[in-house]
Amino acid sequence: MIVVGTGLMGIYLTAAAFRDIRSGYIHRWFLALGILPAFLLRIGMGSITIADTVGGIAVGAFFLAVSFISGDRFGKADGIILMYLGTALGFSYVVSLAAVAFVLSAAVIAVLLIFKRIALKGSVPFVPFLLAAYTLVMFTVVG
Repeated sequence: MIVVGTGLMGIYLTAAAFRDIRSGYIHRWFLALGILPAFLLRIGMGSITIADTVGGIAVGAFFLAVSFISGDRFGKADGIILMYLGTALGFSYVVSLAAVAFVLSAAVIAVLLIFKRIALKGSVPFVPFLLAAYTLVMFTVVG
């Protein structure tokens, strides 16, 4: 079941990343679809404790709160997707995933700033970095 859940979450994140890149917006109905792969991945992960799951949800909720506080500088969809991933993977995996995503995004943003491809107040879609981090975490830590 972990292969099915991992694959479906990967497909979902890929579609969300393309949507985020193209329009900078992910529709609510599409966000709602993320419940299914998160549920299947959670079943596949098996031995995650309830406390670990609640901790994972709290990580996503924290980023959702950051979105509200920052006036959407960090997208609500990013926080919701992190909540799904936290539910499925648990606290330690989602913290690792978020850390990798932030490091990757910081590196890309630094390069874009150096080559003046974005302005200092510009923005970059974050879901592609969540996809890259998910891929790295799932194939190195979980796999």
